Amino acid sequence: MSDYKDIIRKPETLNWFKAAMGMNITRHCLLDIVKDATQELYDTIRKEINRKYGILEHVVCSHCHTPNVLPCDTDNKCCHYKYGSCAFHDIHKSQRCRAYLCNEMCKEIVYHHRFRNRSKPKSFQGPTWENTDARKWCADPWNIAKCYLSKDGYKDVNKADDADFNGIVNVLINCEFFQMYFKDDLTQKENVCTKARDVGREVRHAPAMSMNSQDSDRAIDTLEALLQSLTHVNHQVTAKTAVDKLKQLKSGTLAITTEDVATTFELLKENLIAKIKEALEKEKDKLVNEMVDAFNEKLSKVLQTIQRKGDDVLETVDGKRDDVLDTIDGKKYDVLETIDGKRDDVLENIDGKIHDVIETIDGKRDDVLETIDGKIYDVLETIDGKRDDVLETIRRQKHEVLNNKDNATMNRTLIEIQTWLIKHYRERCVVPVSMLDPDIDVPLERIYVPPSIHELKRGRKDRHGGVEMDTTSRAGPDVSCYRELLHRDGNPVNTIYIQGDPGCGKTTFSTKLVLDWCKAHSKNCGSTLETLTGTATTTGKTSHPTYFSDLDTLRDYTFLFFVSLRDYSGTTCNVSQMVEDAIKSIKLPWDDSVWEHKCIVLTDAADEWYHPEIAFPPPRDSACNCHKYRSMPQYLQRNNISNIITTRPWKLANHIMSDTLTRLFEISGVTNYTTLAENVITVLAEKDGISKNDQQCKCIDFIELIKAQSLGNLITVPAVCVQLVHQFYVGRLVEGSRCSVYMNMLDMHIAKGLQKLQIENFDTEEMCVNEIKQIIGTESTEYLRDNWSLVHSASALAFKTLTDTSKESSLVFAENTITNHMTKTKLDYLLQTGIITKKKSLALSSRKNVPYMFLHKTIQEFLASLYIAMNQPDIENILNTIQSVYCDYKSILDIGQLFIFTCGMCAPAAERISKHITDVITCDLESKLTSISAVDTFLAQDIIVNGFIEGLANKQSCLQLTISHMDFEFITFKEKNEKQYALNTLIDMNISNIISIQFCSSRMEIPHRLQEIISQSSETLLYLWLDTMGQLDLQGLKLKYLSCRFTDISNLDCTFMRVCGIFYLKQLSNDRILQSMSVTGKNIISLELCGGATLTVLCAALPNLTSLHTLEFYSTGLAVSQLPHFPESIRKVVYQRIRVSAQDVKSMVEWSKSRDACVCCELSYCYISDNETDICHWMKQQDGIDITQCKFILDDLFLSWSTILSK
Repeated sequence: MSDYKDIIRKPETLNWFKAAMGMNITRHCLLDIVKDATQELYDTIRKEINRKYGILEHVVCSHCHTPNVLPCDTDNKCCHYKYGSCAFHDIHKSQRCRAYLCNEMCKEIVYHHRFRNRSKPKSFQGPTWENTDARKWCADPWNIAKCYLSKDGYKDVNKADDADFNGIVNVLINCEFFQMYFKDDLTQKENVCTKARDVGREVRHAPAMSMNSQDSDRAIDTLEALLQSLTHVNHQVTAKTAVDKLKQLKSGTLAITTEDVATTFELLKENLIAKIKEALEKEKDKLVNEMVDAFNEKLSKVLQTIQRKGDDVLETVDGKRDDVLDTIDGKKYDVLETIDGKRDDVLENIDGKIHDVIETIDGKRDDVLETIDGKIYDVLETIDGKRDDVLETIRRQKHEVLNNKDNATMNRTLIEIQTWLIKHYRERCVVPVSMLDPDIDVPLERIYVPPSIHELKRGRKDRHGGVEMDTTSRAGPDVSCYRELLHRDGNPVNTIYIQGDPGCGKTTFSTKLVLDWCKAHSKNCGSTLETLTGTATTTGKTSHPTYFSDLDTLRDYTFLFFVSLRDYSGTTCNVSQMVEDAIKSIKLPWDDSVWEHKCIVLTDAADEWYHPEIAFPPPRDSACNCHKYRSMPQYLQRNNISNIITTRPWKLANHIMSDTLTRLFEISGVTNYTTLAENVITVLAEKDGISKNDQQCKCIDFIELIKAQSLGNLITVPAVCVQLVHQFYVGRLVEGSRCSVYMNMLDMHIAKGLQKLQIENFDTEEMCVNEIKQIIGTESTEYLRDNWSLVHSASALAFKTLTDTSKESSLVFAENTITNHMTKTKLDYLLQTGIITKKKSLALSSRKNVPYMFLHKTIQEFLASLYIAMNQPDIENILNTIQSVYCDYKSILDIGQLFIFTCGMCAPAAERISKHITDVITCDLESKLTSISAVDTFLAQDIIVNGFIEGLANKQSCLQLTISHMDFEFITFKEKNEKQYALNTLIDMNISNIISIQFCSSRMEIPHRLQEIISQSSETLLYLWLDTMGQLDLQGLKLKYLSCRFTDISNLDCTFMRVCGIFYLKQLSNDRILQSMSVTGKNIISLELCGGATLTVLCAALPNLTSLHTLEFYSTGLAVSQLPHFPESIRKVVYQRIRVSAQDVKSMVEWSKSRDACVCCELSYCYISDNETDICHWMKQQDGIDITQCKFILDDLFLSWSTILSK
């Protein structure tokens, strides 16, 4: 590999390159911060809007264009008036966002701009509005960051990775939010960021790309100072690494590859091309002047010579012209060959050629000038066009060098291991198209459709609970290639989690990854760089984007080990040991030097693994050295190893992850279920010789039928989609209910098993099925009826495993678990039907006791519901089992599909389960009474509504379900559809037993229906969230919890109230509520107030709140004048976003010290008009208080303390 010093020989150019390389290293580090901080900025903006206006954080808008949310004002630089109208607002006029969101986000963006017009608080000056698209603010925080970039050159920079050094630094300078990431005060005119910006300008505009050594060293020192100023803990390691690289760069010890050189020049491409153009233009002007002088001086001589030589001269000139053009054309290719790292030589060559041209153009000035001008732009065009080809060649050669190097260093043992892995994986990368016809095995690529995989961002709860993830605003778009999965900002990631529900495609994606790794290491596989952005075309179809086709990424990994963790559950806890044991088990020698090469360790089914029963700390003779936290096996933590772990979401619920060393992705079904359906139909049709036209017609009919039967939620699950396609293909996809579809599916599986074994029936024992004929039907389920004892055994197994207290064995179970509920013969029969599967695994070494599973979780849930329906005499024990296993809010969501099926088959059991769901939610609300701000009951409500719909579809007309917790956030009472009808019917059934109501709507007034529900449930309604305009009468309610935003409420009785929050009400409404509290609020323990209230009314009410523990004020403007009126029970006081004086703070401290109990006080985002340093200094001098925070961020004060009681 060439050293960059061999490529760039001039000392001045080398100095310039070191400074440019330093910018590249610094940019790479700062990029991490900008990405994380822009997401955090978005989250902060949303929280602030929620606090001010009650707009919940999951509410998004993608309709408003930037001109829509920006007022048309001559102060705004983007507003250009011509002929009386504004060009910026010509198409999209200023208007209010329908979600009441984007206008407020616009204001917050201005608030965070360092150079906003502070003299005009309502001005929108500062941000570069032309750069951004407001439609993308909620989906892509980078579009918010673009508001802090300069106007020129950044409008089309659509992601942070495309921003150059200058752009990244400008975001840091212009956005005040980034102050928290730096020690240096960025408010100063000269700071670490502005100095770094100046370095960027010096490098970009350096004449002839040259610098002296002092300027180069000074530039690198400036960049070091910038990185050393970083304070954010999440980026300390990255910053230190970058600083070390800069020091090595300065001393000349940093290892730099040709790819680094190419990348550095790539980032400065536009500037370099501009300099080439500028140099050529100067030479052209010089040439013209010299020619004019020569022409005037020798005009007479030229005329004489022309007359004398005549035609000979003209012929000579023409010949010379062609020679010149040939010379330039030939030299063009030389330029291309040396362009990577030789731009100085290119300029010299071009300069030399220009002088050659001067000597040959004595009489042909105009012709030569025209030719030179054309050729200059041809050269520039060719340089720019061939750049990608040159870089691709460099990368391809790099891969070949690395592969040759790896092969040279790999001993015979390692080559044997790699060869066996490829052979082993290829033999097993074949899948049955459908379990309903297992004889049709095809290569995976024939039916494979890439899954939807997106990264989850830590910081908010995901839809599964536990691990804090944000699914409403993803960390980015769907991942589309292996490099995006395995790398972060160009660097390999050590640990990658991929979570997803059963059947969503985790194992299939793993199989595709393994198969592609094998392809990447095949001898006839060429470079696939072009496929990263290419398209794949199928016969008779339009082209579709290719996903995960970058085999070059996988070629970098010498080994890929696929381990099924279920094979080692309870026996082994070290993954590297699992790999070693597997290789040795097939009689191959093992060499520990395997781990010195780049490896992917792909572990499947982490949710089915549990730690061996070894005490902690482990005995000295134990091979286990795991920590006390043992939910995951132990992985090698090396830079050259990428661990990919697939699991169901519950496994990661409480798993602790590193922010810098890990990434978490969610896989959620296929990107296009229509394509999957087309692929399956094509394969099935080929067997029957059906024409392509008929295949397309079948696919269209299938999609229309799925939409008509509301099976869209099932069709995105690949395993179920394939089943439904096969049912449809053979003409057995029945219309009606989900139960009918699954009953038919079971019947087809049994028929296939009988056909495979060429027997009439599986069962030898008689069973009476008259009691449930209504459930299984009588026409299309003959195989089900004739083999009922087999179905009975399968349903018993489904119920027992689904209600297993160990989640690791609820979906996957050992053979001895099955034989507890059926004979070995029945198990063999079920395997033949495909209802229970025991698939061969890609894993290196499958254990003898390979676990079993149902074809899909929904089939297991259907059979479990069938078991409930068949055993109604034992209903009490069955329901007790369900209630003991699914006993908290998170777990009851897991039985949603079981409940829906039960509604279609056993009304009494469904009614009891709905009551259990309601009771669990009620207990959850009660346990979180003092900490809840809003509870997501919509999912549980949706489950009950879908169950009711299923019951009606299955003719369970007397179904009386319990629903006591209502969430109207996504419901509009005006809609007339199946779900709205079902919800209204359920409300009518339970209208006098509603326990909690959440009503949030920014688009409608309070409907009469809501008032009716509240009035009818006056004896039971305990929890009420209101977030809408309008009036409500709360006469007779005995509320424990009230959160009210904007709503004008009357007749409030606070006798039973424990927690209350009042936000943005009119002063009259606030006063009316406080007066009610003064009389009946003695049991209130927590009170939040936001907005105006009459001071005298508040001060009169507070002493009567004798149980009040926590009091929080937001934007009240009342400062601390209420302190003398606080009740003795107060233990915590919070003020947010209010203006305070130093005297106010001192009064609060003295008040807190005067209390007989420990009191916590907190001021956040408060503005103090006095000297900031003085108050912090005064606080530190006070005795009797423990200061937990005292700092200023920009103009905001953050101060908290608690009192220390004397002994």
